[in-house]
Amino acid sequence: MSRIQGDAHTAQALALTHFTLPPFYARLISARLDPPPLDRPMSAPTQLLTFKTQGRWYACDLLWVREILRQPAITPVDRAPLTVRGLIHLRGQILTALDLDQRLGLQAQSSQPSSRCVVFKSTVELARLALPPAESDMAGTDLLGIIVDEVGDILTRPDTVLPPPPELMSGMDHACVAGVIPRPLGLITVLNIGALLSLPATANS
Repeated sequence: MSRIQGDAHTAQALALTHFTLPPFYARLISARLDPPPLDRPMSAPTQLLTFKTQGRWYACDLLWVREILRQPAITPVDRAPLTVRGLIHLRGQILTALDLDQRLGLQAQSSQPSSRCVVFKSTVELARLALPPAESDMAGTDLLGIIVDEVGDILTRPDTVLPPPPELMSGMDHACVAGVIPRPLGLITVLNIGALLSLPATANS
């Protein structure tokens, strides 16, 4: 299939979903700009876990995910960085729970009754994988997780992930964002988990 035919099929699919691309992406398509290259070649489609907080949908490489905790009991830590929500006792291990909103530079909110903790693999666990995810070398030995409002579906990452529009990145830590995926109900922000788990050293005064 030629590129022009591919564009026609893409336009037809979008029309069937009654979804209009934002102007930022319309300009990209009309200018026929190629998206930035992926961080690594993939021999198999990458699966993404989606989750939601403050009404925004995010996604991460499923290979990073160790497990998901339902309504975990979190113990606050005095003088911890604002990005740290607290500690969770997980079967004899101590898990540091991060506040996703604070880590991304957004305004934090209180935990919801349906809150979940997405737990990520340590560097030892990632090293056992045949094809570790991107930025796996940035993982540490400690258990880390993020607090989210809701966990969604598992998606197959498309061949291209678009650069985030400027209005989405306002106030957000750019290093933590790999790009966005347009969906009929809005945009899904794909996160760089390696960068996300790199904790700032600033403590809460």
